[in-house]
Amino acid sequence: MLYGASKLAIAVLLSGSVIGGLVPRTSAASDGRAETYLAVWASDKETDDNHLDPDFLAIIDADPRSPEYGKVVNTAALESVPNANLLDELGLASGVASDFLNEAHHMNHEPISVYGRQYLFPAGLISANIFRCDVTDPLHIPICPLVTGSRQVKKFAGVDDFVQLANGDLLISYMGAKDLTTPGGLVEIDANGGVIGEYDAAQTGGPVRYIPSVNGVTDAGLLAHPHGIDLRQDLGVVVTSDFADPASIAANTIAWNPKQDLGTTVRVWDISHLEAGPQKIIQVPVGPSVESNPVENAPEGLMEIGVTHLHQHRGVFTASMMGGALFYSPDITVPSPVFREVYDIGPGAGAAFFVITPDDRYLLLPVAGILSPGDPNFDRDYRGEHSRRLLALDIRRLLAAGPQVECDGPRVVIGADGFTQKILGHNNGAPDCPQVTGLVNLDSAGNFASHGGPHFIAVDHETRRVAAANYFVQLTPFGLPGTKSAGDDRVCMTWLTPAGELIRDDRFKDELTGQPCVAFDRPATYFWPNRGTTGAAKPHMLAFINLRSNEKE
Repeated sequence: MLYGASKLAIAVLLSGSVIGGLVPRTSAASDGRAETYLAVWASDKETDDNHLDPDFLAIIDADPRSPEYGKVVNTAALESVPNANLLDELGLASGVASDFLNEAHHMNHEPISVYGRQYLFPAGLISANIFRCDVTDPLHIPICPLVTGSRQVKKFAGVDDFVQLANGDLLISYMGAKDLTTPGGLVEIDANGGVIGEYDAAQTGGPVRYIPSVNGVTDAGLLAHPHGIDLRQDLGVVVTSDFADPASIAANTIAWNPKQDLGTTVRVWDISHLEAGPQKIIQVPVGPSVESNPVENAPEGLMEIGVTHLHQHRGVFTASMMGGALFYSPDITVPSPVFREVYDIGPGAGAAFFVITPDDRYLLLPVAGILSPGDPNFDRDYRGEHSRRLLALDIRRLLAAGPQVECDGPRVVIGADGFTQKILGHNNGAPDCPQVTGLVNLDSAGNFASHGGPHFIAVDHETRRVAAANYFVQLTPFGLPGTKSAGDDRVCMTWLTPAGELIRDDRFKDELTGQPCVAFDRPATYFWPNRGTTGAAKPHMLAFINLRSNEKE
């Protein structure tokens, strides 16, 4: 593992040269094949050519020493099963095959080994379908079979994030009920896609929501929209964060729609008794800022959650999309965990899918931006507040503080109307607050025009590389207005140095334009390998495939 690699080593890789015999672990194999690939779960962008094509898994050469670095070298097709889509099941469409209209969303974060083979499980947000792709040889991937269809899960829909349990099963968050309203839950499947259990996330008697009600519901325990999911086997816990009622965001007309039903709670589950539902439901605090648009308050839309890794740490982070804030609780095992706001980006800033490095030193946070020039509150608090970017935050002092955390939310200026006029800083400036050590700007005309930006990241812990996909969700079939937050459909690559700096890898560039980042907005004339001329696509989820690591399984 190159977590101790020098800044010089990274510079060498970026330049493409060899100095003093330095050869990174990602060097191309002796037969000329790459040893590292990036799998990208993507949907067809039917609006580019007014023709709907199947969704697919794209494979990009991610070996910095390969002559095809950054090139799309393969695609994998999905099994096509007639009438196998939640839209069919709900009577919203007829005859939709399983490989269409999935709205590619999440899959497991790295390949899972099953009897010596390596698998990814791509899932559809709209379709409620889960496929299994054999990526043992990324250049030769069989058709990915449909292993869990929407009809196999009886209670839930809105498939979201994945973790693997110690028994090898996958535990998956489902954001909504069967009709894509509230509440959602968790579903456990085995490696063949068989449903082992469905676990309700809603519990009565939860905390009173900080805003008195959502559509008349005051019990936050009932407002269950599980999105982010993580676990610590040694602590015996699974944690989930509540993002949004799927139907409410599907009906969006503007990116900052105040009518969205967004989640503000974290749920803690006993890993050995998931059927009992969450054991703790925690209301994340609103903090000092009071926004005139309530969905831009700090805890609104808790997209992601992450548990620290090292045995001596028991802390948990969660981040809000519309609130644009990062929260921390130092010990999730205590009877009543409390979260504190430790880094405020700004309202509507889109704090998205973050990753905590395995050594618990850094938290890597993509900022999707969401708000664009001309939108209310755009760059209200500081210049670049809504820039699309990737942040590296040093969290070592925060974790070292144990239960005695001093870091908290920033000071704000409240106007005569009772609402925030300006947020002053990112936090209260305490010595244990997270410190920004790295920043890569990913602003683009496409990101601003679509109210999107970097949303999902994948980290290659072998080389400290971070891949980011500039796409969130934009539901377009059947006239749905969608989330109104998409992105420029590019995949970008960044290096994380041991000092926490971020360096964009401009050698990872588009094979057609020669520009940094790989664009999935391909022209209709482009021939996708094993797919043909299907035009543009929407890349959401990413996973590194390291063949040398696979050989050790």
